[in-house]
Amino acid sequence: MGIFKRVKDIALADINEILDKMENPIYMIKQYLRELEEQIATAKNALANQLIAERKFEALISELEQVIGKRVRQTNLALDRDDETIAQVAIEEKLICEKRLHVYLEQYQTVKQQIAMLQETLHTSKALYDELQSQKWFLMSRANSARAMQDLNRVVASVDTDTIRKGFSRMEEQVWQMESRAAADAQVDRFFHNHVSAGTSTLIKNEVQQELERLKAERK
Repeated sequence: MGIFKRVKDIALADINEILDKMENPIYMIKQYLRELEEQIATAKNALANQLIAERKFEALISELEQVIGKRVRQTNLALDRDDETIAQVAIEEKLICEKRLHVYLEQYQTVKQQIAMLQETLHTSKALYDELQSQKWFLMSRANSARAMQDLNRVVASVDTDTIRKGFSRMEEQVWQMESRAAADAQVDRFFHNHVSAGTSTLIKNEVQQELERLKAERK
């Protein structure tokens, strides 16, 4: 009866409590369903055997009841004929059959109780199995989400926020320096360009004026 108790225990277990205790929920859900399938198959086989035994006991009980009835009639007939020897034989066989019948009836009741228990267990186990099958992907999604949250929490807990802030501050300072250098270089370039342009323009004007004066002098 150990296997039957195991099936009943599984069927009556609290699903959420089981899931909370799992180290690997995804693996355990699949393993739990496989185990439940095996238990249901075993219980079905046991139920089939018990149903066969029930029919056998019914046949044996019916046969013994007929024999007992026959021996009662034989006893009465022998007494009517004053044949005590035949009456004693018939009574002895009747008593033996009655004892056997008593044993068979007890065993028959035990078998019927086992059948009732197996049927209830199978019904409960099948309902649980169907429920787990329908919820399997939902439970697996919850397990994956919980695992992701745990991983994220571990990452966040391991991060040194002060170091990160200091690092960002240093990067910000470097960017500011780069921007300042670029602005300064641009200002220098503009100053140099304006200065060179102004100097070049004055030089050309002087040369033009000198060339003009030279030409005018030659024409005189």
